[in-house]
Amino acid sequence: MLWFGTAISQSTVTNDQLQVGNVFATQQLDVVTADSDTTATTTATGNSFTGSVNTGDVDVQSNQTTLGTTQAQTTVNVDSNAGEFTTMTTAATANTGQSVISGGGTLSGNYTQTSAGPLVDGESQLNAPNAQTGDIAESVQAIANSQGYGATDSNISTSTTQVNSSTVMANGGAILGDVVEQGSFIAIGTGNNVNSDGAGNTSQDLAVNQTNNADVTQGAMFVNLGNSQITNTSATSTGNNMSATNTQGSLNAGVSQDNESYVRAQSVETSFAFGGANVSAYGVGNSVLAANIGPSVGLNNVQVNGTGGVESIASFQGDNGYDAFVASTAVGNAATAFSCSSCGGVMSVRNSQTNNGDAAATASVGLTSGARSVRSTATAAGNTGTFYVTSPN
Repeated sequence: MLWFGTAISQSTVTNDQLQVGNVFATQQLDVVTADSDTTATTTATGNSFTGSVNTGDVDVQSNQTTLGTTQAQTTVNVDSNAGEFTTMTTAATANTGQSVISGGGTLSGNYTQTSAGPLVDGESQLNAPNAQTGDIAESVQAIANSQGYGATDSNISTSTTQVNSSTVMANGGAILGDVVEQGSFIAIGTGNNVNSDGAGNTSQDLAVNQTNNADVTQGAMFVNLGNSQITNTSATSTGNNMSATNTQGSLNAGVSQDNESYVRAQSVETSFAFGGANVSAYGVGNSVLAANIGPSVGLNNVQVNGTGGVESIASFQGDNGYDAFVASTAVGNAATAFSCSSCGGVMSVRNSQTNNGDAAATASVGLTSGARSVRSTATAAGNTGTFYVTSPN
């Protein structure tokens, strides 16, 4: 990890990282009774880099490559009581980078990330069939390549290239007797990800090229509960993602995304007696967001989703309770852009989307007794483009 501090003029950061071997992080907690909380955090990272500046200009040249497996595994076994709070956080990332700038100046540079190992894997499992907890938050994620940018009253002008050929698996599960308060169960699997956020008087000029050639990109969460109060179970799987937000200045993005991976999102929850159960699954081959609460947005977007297809599955089963909500969404290519009507409201968009595979969404609810309300939606789309000028209020 490299950090570059305060600068008063042009600064340069050069980063070359190569991870050849495997990176494993594994832990297991065996708990009988916890009075306060049960917490487990497991993180595995192939390459991590930070190149930032406080004041002035900085140019960053970064190259990250991972050739081995990156795996994070968490297992928690509870006999009786996990306590008032249960927290399980598991994250596996092959390459990650972050660059921020504040106080004026420009962040520029070229960033390249390549994940060529066989597997990027996040696994999380809670085994507590006869136990209870107050609140529980379980999250598991697996990301091959992730790059973040941030600016406050400054400028960003960067080029990002990401290539992933690693199978990405984020699998979570929980077997729990009783959720007394609230439960959150989240799984996220992503091939390539770029986030850029601008605040204050900031302008951004982004070039993003993403290729996901993995066999499978998956996010899956399976939750089995005896009794539950309020629960949210979700799974998200994305081949390529680019998200940029901005304020006051201009936002321009040239994006090229090619996903050839089979993308699967699956979210399953069962609860015999339930208060409110929310289950959702979202799968997308390529996703772009360019949002500016500022005067202008320019987007040149090219998206190709391959024949592997996108599948999303969400389901809930129970006996009796109050409210059950299930939503499943599968999209080949998705693009959204908007600018602020009260700030000038200028938008220029060139959008090309090609979906060569299937998009399949399945949602199901099964109750052996009854409930107050049951709602279910399933949405599948090959290509979606949404571009508009709007008031931020």
